[in-house]
Amino acid sequence: MGYRSEVVLYVGPEVMPQFMVTMAKSPQARELCFADKDQVIKDYNGEKGSFLFKWGWLKWYDSYECVQALTDFMDWCDGEDLPTGKKDAEGKERTQYAAEFYKFIRIGEEMDDNESRGDAMWGDICINRSIEF
Repeated sequence: MGYRSEVVLYVGPEVMPQFMVTMAKSPQARELCFADKDQVIKDYNGEKGSFLFKWGWLKWYDSYECVQALTDFMDWCDGEDLPTGKKDAEGKERTQYAAEFYKFIRIGEEMDDNESRGDAMWGDICINRSIEF
């Protein structure tokens, strides 16, 4: 059966071109995102051109090509600056970190197996473990 995780990936419109490159290069990642997802929300939170993908019971193994492709996309985001189209007072192009435009959260079966990447500022994409009675 294997170890399973709950996974959410938000992709903002600012990094969508690179995400689509990832989809074009990896048929397995494309299948995971657009065929094997549990839920996909287009224009998440009213953000035109964004997507939120959710998988509820997924084998998220680094050895899987689809996982590696999505990890490579997140690594790209973590290392890139994107032009804003605005200039500072000295006429230099302003940039923003691409990591501000994606959010990834994975919750494994074990209580302490949590992973979070990206800095997209959606407060409702977070880990919330609680005791209820």
